[in-house]
Amino acid sequence: MAKRGRQVNRREDLLEAALDAFVDRGFEGTSVADLARATGLSKAAFVYHFSAKEELLFELSTPLLQELDEVLDRHEDQNGNGSVSGMLTEYLEALWQHRDVAAWIDGDKSILNHGDLGARLDANNRRAHRLLVGGRPSAVKRAKASAILGMLWRPIRNGYLGSNPDNRRAIVELASGAAASL
Repeated sequence: MAKRGRQVNRREDLLEAALDAFVDRGFEGTSVADLARATGLSKAAFVYHFSAKEELLFELSTPLLQELDEVLDRHEDQNGNGSVSGMLTEYLEALWQHRDVAAWIDGDKSILNHGDLGARLDANNRRAHRLLVGGRPSAVKRAKASAILGMLWRPIRNGYLGSNPDNRRAIVELASGAAASL
């Protein structure tokens, strides 16, 4: 049992070191050797836990992306009868719960341009846009919806929200007011 616990801890150590390095230097700017060195493991030990560096992308980003999908699923299931403010609140809370990953994803072009992850983020954004502005929005409404989502992502990326829930409520209030003008 102790051996299994060490393996889990090493895997967690690698994930933590990877997120720190990816936030600091980006995915492309971080090597397997960097991660092994940061955790005191060999490259072989890294490969024991992760078959490739790209596997870290998925392991780190999937919980956030899954939660955002679930928020959008709940609000799509309401067939437009849900509140925009409620959707924005839940969306921001998902970002907040995964704030380190959200900040990394929002700032690392290699994630945004990644075939699978970039496509998933793009699909997520399109779904959120439809919830904010309805069916087939014009280019102007899509731009406005994008700006509204940016009101949620950017304070997370820049670390401006702190731990006070009143800060998150203020952001949702601002974003909801902007959405009401659509």
